[in-house]
Amino acid sequence: MSRFNYSEGIFGSYKTISLTDNAIGNKLELLLSGATPLNFITQINEKSFDIIDGFKNDDEVKLGSGARCWIMTPFANRIPNGVYEFNGKKYQLNPIPPRTQVIHGLTSREIFILSNVEINENFVEATFTYDNIRPGKFEGYPFAINIFVKYKLEENKLSIQVSCENIGDIPAPFQTGWHPYFKTSENGIENLILTVNANEIVDVDDNLIPLSGNKAYKKIENFPELDFRANIAAEKRKINGRIIDKCFADLKVEDKNISKAGIFDPENGMTISLFQKGGVTLVFTGDSLSRGQRKSIAVEPMQFVTNAFNRDELKNEISVFPGQKSSFEFGFELSKG
Repeated sequence: MSRFNYSEGIFGSYKTISLTDNAIGNKLELLLSGATPLNFITQINEKSFDIIDGFKNDDEVKLGSGARCWIMTPFANRIPNGVYEFNGKKYQLNPIPPRTQVIHGLTSREIFILSNVEINENFVEATFTYDNIRPGKFEGYPFAINIFVKYKLEENKLSIQVSCENIGDIPAPFQTGWHPYFKTSENGIENLILTVNANEIVDVDDNLIPLSGNKAYKKIENFPELDFRANIAAEKRKINGRIIDKCFADLKVEDKNISKAGIFDPENGMTISLFQKGGVTLVFTGDSLSRGQRKSIAVEPMQFVTNAFNRDELKNEISVFPGQKSSFEFGFELSKG
């Protein structure tokens, strides 16, 4: 048996693809629906443990409960009332049932195809494609784009790349992000130590929409209860009952243009280190989930802030011109103490 392999499976009424590292027992299972991760099984003290708090059954998938681990395209998070302006025109998006608000994109329930698999002695990589975003498919998004989601499993590292290719003849707006929930044990999140190396907090209104212009960006020093930078003492970065639903911006950039965040469990020594190339990071402690409140924590890499389609300072960055691509890269790496 080769070290890495992929296999097909079933989760209730949904088809899945699994990527496996047989040498160390890591396994990623993905729904073709939305190219959505279901679980990531790893070995802790010779026992299997799932670090992703994903959908547990058919009903959760159908309802999109908690948007668990959704890949969000062609926009991420909220667009207030579904209205946005792009290239001088106003557009009206409709919610994707059963949701009643425009949130988390359009493709989470669309069936992707497995378009490519690469396996060698160092990794297994699978690319999923959705090629049915066309004028008339989604009201309020009359653009022609293809979406590609690539997963690469190597050792204790999972890398993800989400790309948009504009195959139409007019510019298209595009923004992506990932909505994962992580856990290091079944004991909840209170003891976890959070690290987010960001210099700014994104200030929002009562509907969680960022304030306009520069008013949205506030220095982290003015919010000590939300300062999770690595230079802050670990005890002060412990979740410990804090309710968090915030976006962090102006991320510290390290080698290869990578920014990092992470959670550390002092009880078992596990660290989940998240990385992303550019963008912002949203943290959510899961207080409003219908299942498992505060049992896992969402640390979400986002290409741009919420409501990017309506932000003047991002008009150029969200624009993908005919024949061009836009990509966002992120992922995580495990350390088990």
